[in-house]
Amino acid sequence: MTAHPGIYRTTTRHLKVERRDICFLKFIFEAYEGIAVLETINGRSGHVALHTAPGCEDMVAGILMDLARQCRMEDINGTQTQE
Repeated sequence: MTAHPGIYRTTTRHLKVERRDICFLKFIFEAYEGIAVLETINGRSGHVALHTAPGCEDMVAGILMDLARQCRMEDINGTQTQE
């Protein structure tokens, strides 16, 4: 049990992207080591989940805004918090 419950929760955002962009996005977030992990939910439809580390939400939002100029992304069901 942690002293501060919920402090280590990730925020998950589900996105729909072009199939051809999945690997590119995954490599981008791997390069920013430790801030987020991109998980492919359904490669055919381009459904991915972006799991963001606590405290990194603003940085990830900035990266996504920048990437939106190059890749089409659609937030498909808001954000969720997970432990």
